[in-house]
Amino acid sequence: MNSDLKKRIEKLTEESKTKLIKMAIEDKVSYQEIFKIYSFTPNEVEKIMRCELEARQYKRWKIRQTKRSTVKGRPKLSFDS
Repeated sequence: MNSDLKKRIEKLTEESKTKLIKMAIEDKVSYQEIFKIYSFTPNEVEKIMRCELEARQYKRWKIRQTKRSTVKGRPKLSFDS
């Protein structure tokens, strides 16, 4: 994780971190919505999840995320707007 990302994560309150993690875990929230609120790209969200979740939880989340990646729209994201 690069220093810029670490600084941005440190600026988040514990409540915001918890909300971000819950949003990433939910099936209904897209990465675009997370980007609009927190300005984290899907790859950055993945890095945050890797650091914040326990190894077993992260593996389960990653498997679920991979299976539903088309539902969340990950392959076709554009963060220009």
